[in-house]
Amino acid sequence: MKKVILSVLIILLVVITGGVYYVFSNLDYIVKAAIAKYGNETTHTAVAVEDVKIKFTDGSATIKGLTIANPPGFSLIHAFYLGEITTTINLEETSNELIAIDLINIAAPEVFYEINAERKGSLNLLKDNIGGSKTDVPSRSAPSSSASQGSPIKLNISRLVLKDAKLHALVAPLENRTYDLKLPTLQLSNLNGTPEQISRQILDQLIEHAKKEIRQKGLDKELSAIKAEAQQRIDTEKTRLREEAESKLKSEESNIKD
Repeated sequence: MKKVILSVLIILLVVITGGVYYVFSNLDYIVKAAIAKYGNETTHTAVAVEDVKIKFTDGSATIKGLTIANPPGFSLIHAFYLGEITTTINLEETSNELIAIDLINIAAPEVFYEINAERKGSLNLLKDNIGGSKTDVPSRSAPSSSASQGSPIKLNISRLVLKDAKLHALVAPLENRTYDLKLPTLQLSNLNGTPEQISRQILDQLIEHAKKEIRQKGLDKELSAIKAEAQQRIDTEKTRLREEAESKLKSEESNIKD
């Protein structure tokens, strides 16, 4: 009997060891697939990623080429293209209920913000989709969707930095005018909550950031162009009036001489 129990334990140990080896040797692929799966379910749009590199020993990860599609009803394909995301996880403070992240650094992202003919913003609609607001039926496979799975996991992000970002904006109500702008570095601190809650917080800040740049640089540029065009017309009219006045003056002088 002891030999049987020992044999079973050895088999279990081999299976567990094999499973652990498989998980760790394929961790990058597993996380890459999970990002696409849960990203699709959370945003209700297509989410894809090019590459994932995880260093479990020091709690760091690098994600490259993450794309999030715009919701239906918009002409721009993507809402985001995130060139490279690096994260540093605080392993000491991380538990089953909380993931503590010291830093999320997003380098060279591209943000696509569209206001369609119905005056709806693409990023605003994407934010509304996050957290299941688009449907009352929660996804069965979402990690925080069911009460039977316990309390949803929470995040504590000490600092999030978004730098060297490019903003591509399309405003349909303004004759489909487009703007290609550079966004100043956006830094957010002490973000707390579920992944959905934090995603909405970040999008709120990013939307305001984008609108501010469109107003300051995009619309101001349009206004400057209109002013320059008006000034050119004024200068042209002044020149015409001056030439007419000089011509009349010469004609009067000629008449006086006669």
